[in-house]
Amino acid sequence: MNKILKNITSQEWLVGIAVALLTYVVISNRKPSQSNKNRAVATIKNKKPKKILFIGDSHTAIKKKDGTPLTYTYPAILKKELESKGYTIDVLALGGMTTKWMLDNLPNQLKNNKYDRVYIYGGTNDASNSSIKLETALSNIQKMVDLSRENGADVFVIVGYKVEGEKGRLMNWKIMSVKGTLLNKPEEWIPYIEKYQQLQKALPETIKNANFILPYDLQGKTADGIHTTAEGQKIVANIMKESILND
Repeated sequence: MNKILKNITSQEWLVGIAVALLTYVVISNRKPSQSNKNRAVATIKNKKPKKILFIGDSHTAIKKKDGTPLTYTYPAILKKELESKGYTIDVLALGGMTTKWMLDNLPNQLKNNKYDRVYIYGGTNDASNSSIKLETALSNIQKMVDLSRENGADVFVIVGYKVEGEKGRLMNWKIMSVKGTLLNKPEEWIPYIEKYQQLQKALPETIKNANFILPYDLQGKTADGIHTTAEGQKIVANIMKESILND
């Protein structure tokens, strides 16, 4: 061994170190493969989930508060496509609801059902409410993750669509209405948009024992800057179906 070491010149040492550093940089900056786009950070126990629960607000609801069906949202699309193939798709979601409502209603949902997988898409309404702190929303989501895991389910947190802002349409305050809110003019949406972006950033950084559906591109498919059109919902449905079938 000593003879081998003696025969290695200082220049060869430097070359070796340079190659090692270059390899590290290449690996460190390598983009995630398409199969890892969801950034799974928790072990998935149920590889072939058949019974699935979606939790959320208006982005996820399959009915209005008066019971009128919503047939264009992504869970409604998935129910139509997958239930005929032996899947069960349940939905705990209602427009305008915060993560507190979701957390309060989840125990009863889990009491009567055992799920292979639970998807949580919450926080939009928390972010648009000045009286709700981000820490509260994150705490509620973590508690939902914990409850679902105790029920035996793998949990996926949906971070939501990419905020396009003034460069696009999604979360662009210039086209967001103040009707039905406490706001007086569209630009007052700006701090709430920033709060929502903070929530999106915090979710994968703070929520433990969950997998994530990272922000996806809806290609500007919104009419009001907040909610997704039927075409946008189809994009979301395809992303969720890919996750169900392949994650």
